[in-house]
Amino acid sequence: MSRAGSDAIWAEEGAPDPRPGDPHAEIVVVCTANICRSPLAEAMLVRAAAERCGPDVPLHVSSSGVHGLTGEPAAPLSAEEARERGLDLSRHVARVTDELGVWRADLVLTMTETHRGRIVRLLPSASRWTFTIREFARLTSALKPIEDDLPLRERVRFVTRLAHGARAYVARPPGREDVSDPYGGPRAGYVEIADELEELVARIAPQLFGWRADEPR
Repeated sequence: MSRAGSDAIWAEEGAPDPRPGDPHAEIVVVCTANICRSPLAEAMLVRAAAERCGPDVPLHVSSSGVHGLTGEPAAPLSAEEARERGLDLSRHVARVTDELGVWRADLVLTMTETHRGRIVRLLPSASRWTFTIREFARLTSALKPIEDDLPLRERVRFVTRLAHGARAYVARPPGREDVSDPYGGPRAGYVEIADELEELVARIAPQLFGWRADEPR
């Protein structure tokens, strides 16, 4: 698919490119305080992209919180769980989600439906590219494998466009599509959430970043 074709598909949804000519995909991960869940998911997405696209992948993944504890490091138990999984949150600094960051993003992944609602109230047009991470995994898993050899940013935008369209026909499960907050709970809760996020990122990664030759499709 050509660059023009991909842009035309996106434009059908009334969302012009906020960063024309920029080849870097931008993904924003959002939770409440930006110290537990979203830093873990951010690091997992960065690693998944590097494993599939190489170390120089044109991708910027960031995280923030709807009530971000600005300037705070990752929660100690989140940082510890990250280390157990070969990830490093030592340089993480919490920040608040803002409208500009959402507007610039090609994809916004939230931990809960409440977070998604906050994003959409902040920028109503972002409803088209904002999903809970569980919703996005469900919708992208229902799509046919994306085979097109697109540049990464075009691929991310294309998959996001298809996932938004799939909301109209992919059955939604009962209940909320949330990743619960382990903050203030025991270490076991952090392990459980990290396991869940790893599974969700593993489901999302092939469609977003490309399929490996040995992966079933």
